[in-house]
Order: sequence, then C-alpha cells, then structure tokens
Amino acid sequence: MTVSLCTLVAALFVTPAPAPGGAGDTTWLGDLIVEALRNNPEIEAARDQMDVMGERAAREGVLPPPELIFMREGMPAFRYRDAMFSRVELMQMIPFPTKLTARREIAEIDALHAHHEHEEKALEVVGRLKASYAELWYVQQSIGLAARNGALLAQALAVVKARFASGSAGAADVLRASLESSRNENTRIALRAREDAMKATIMSIVGRAGPDTLGIAVLPEPQAPGISPDSLVALAFSTRPSIEHDSLTVEEQRRMLSAARQEYIPDLRIGLQYLTAPTTGFNGWTVTAGITIPFAPWSAGAPASKIEESEAGVSRAEAMLGASRAALRAEVTGLAASAAAGALQVERYRRDILPEADEALRAALGAYRAGRGDILTLLDAYRMFNETTLDALMLRMEYARTLAALEQAVGVIDLSTLR
Repeated sequence: MTVSLCTLVAALFVTPAPAPGGAGDTTWLGDLIVEALRNNPEIEAARDQMDVMGERAAREGVLPPPELIFMREGMPAFRYRDAMFSRVELMQMIPFPTKLTARREIAEIDALHAHHEHEEKALEVVGRLKASYAELWYVQQSIGLAARNGALLAQALAVVKARFASGSAGAADVLRASLESSRNENTRIALRAREDAMKATIMSIVGRAGPDTLGIAVLPEPQAPGISPDSLVALAFSTRPSIEHDSLTVEEQRRMLSAARQEYIPDLRIGLQYLTAPTTGFNGWTVTAGITIPFAPWSAGAPASKIEESEAGVSRAEAMLGASRAALRAEVTGLAASAAAGALQVERYRRDILPEADEALRAALGAYRAGRGDILTLLDAYRMFNETTLDALMLRMEYARTLAALEQAVGVIDLSTLR
C-alpha cells in the first residue's frame, strides 16, 4: 500500500502526466509557437495591414495627377457647333519638392508603425499561447495526480473495509473513505472538462481547426532568468516593438511639424493650353503658370494653426514615450523579481515541502494499516499531500506564465537563448 509515493512526487516534476483523453503524443510548445506565428488570424491580419501601409508609403511623395480640361466658349444659344473658341488644357499642380519629401517620410514612418504593430501582436499571441500551454500542463498534471490519488484511495478503502469486516473500524470510517474517493472522481471529471477547454483555446490561437489533435504538454525545469533586471530593462528598451513604435511617433510628429512649417512655401501651378477659333481660323498655344499665396492675410492663419498643433503633438509624443519607458521598466523589473522568486519557491517545494508531505502520508498510512491510527488522521494526511502537490503544480504553472509575461515585456520569444 506504500505505492511508491516518492516515485509519485518525482514523477510530477520529471515526466509528463499519463496521457489524458487517450492522447499519448507530446505536444511541444516550440512547435505550437511556430504554428501560431504562421497561422494565427490576428497575426495574419496585422501582417496584411503592414503590407497595405507599405504599399501606401510607396505611393506617397509623387506629384498629384494632372488635370485635363476641355472648353467650348462663346456658343450662341448654346449651339455647340457655333462656338467661337475651343480650348484643351493640361494643368499640373507641383508642390514644393521638400513637401513631397516630408509626405513620403511620414508615410514611411506609418509603414514602420504597422511593422511594429505586427511584431507586438505576434508577441501578444505568443504570450497568450505560452500562458494557455502552462495551464494545460497544470490541468493534465492535476488529472495525473487525481488518477494516482484514485488508486491510492481505492487501496485505502480496501484496508478500511477489511478493518470493518474484522470489527476494528466502524461504518463511518468506510463512508468517509468512500466519500473521499467519490470527491476525487468528481475532481477528475471537472479537470477533463477544463482540459478540453484549454485545448480548444490553444487550437484557436494556433489557427488549427478540426477535432482535438493536442497531446501532452511538457514544461521545462524552472530556472531564474539569469539576466539582471537592469540588463533586461536595457534589452527591452532596444527590442520591445511598442517602445520603437513610441520612439517613431516622436520622430513622426517632428516631421509633421516640419511639414506644417512648409505650408508657408508656395506651390507651383503650370498649364499648357491649345486654342482654336473656328470663326477666325486661329490655332495656337497658351502657357500658364501660377503660385499659391499661403501668407495672404485671409489664409495665413491656417498654417500657423497647423504649426501650433504639430508642436503640441511633439510634446505629447515625447511625454508618451517617457511614460511608456517608465511603465516598461516597472513591468520588467517586477516580472523579473517574480520569476526569480518563483524558481526558488518551486525548488523549495521539490526539495523540502513535498518530501515532508509524502513522509507524513506514508506514516499515517502505515500506522492505520498497523491498527494504530484512525481514518481521520489518514485522510488529513492525504488531503495535505494532495493540496501541497497541487500548490507545487500551481507554482510551476505560475512561474511559466510569469516567464512568458516577462519575455513578452522584453520583446523576445525565448529568454533562455540569451543566457
């Protein structure tokens, strides 16, 4: 009846849980990440938007389309054939060259924004996938624990019944053991449903349709990040797409300010006209040219207003960048501390707490089989062992989720490659 509880404790932290739902293959997180980056609908939409903005940037910085004008003038009684003049004119508006350059640069920054938004979306999706995968691992390990508990409780129930038959235990003891076994079975049913839900979540993240094709989740051994919080913050400032996005926003607002100041520069308008006068037989060409007058008293206020707006936009973008960097520093520092503490807690459970709970259960079971203990003491030891093991599993899951959040905050897929 000692049922190798030490082996049980080790198995919970070294090997996958028994294949839930009959699926025996291991599903590796790395494979799911590759699949999500390729097939996730949200990432695909962000990728398409990036392509759209790239095409839009390629169209900026070119001259506006010319205007072709046809006129019939001097038509008595609106008789088309009796018109005195016919004009065909080609007109082109030519903005000052630096204005075209500014528009192209702003469009290119917008395209870079779309690129960073695509990268940020990929990090977000991968972070959700890692968190869901860790929860799937926890549920599957809990199912494995419930299965082992079921075998343990079945043997305990057999011992109780044997003692009841011999008169050394009462009917209440049998009922208590039977009730504990039933509660464990109910737990297994709930865990199966939760496993199905987590698998459905993961399959939606990776863009996989059809029936359940996921197997056993496996988490690596917990390790502290191995990089100082200050180094992680510095890395985040250089790699996190959202910070690059906010930095580019400052540059974009500065370019928009420059473009607003150029509104005072006149634009050129040129035209080429061909004139025919059927009544006189005259045919000839006319060239026209003109410039805009943006500094006219009735129009000078518009550029000034744009300049003030752009100056405020620069100040706002710089403030937002500072706020984003401060928030990211706090987030990375806090997550790094939580990850380091989580690794220590998991190790403490494996080295000290779980073996002690295991020893207490084995001692209570041995005493009960020898007739020295009672069923309540045995069930208390079992519950303590079960709760302690679940706490250890929960800590490992939370560590994995914290590490996933830290990697997302820093802007990398896997911090272990940087150790």
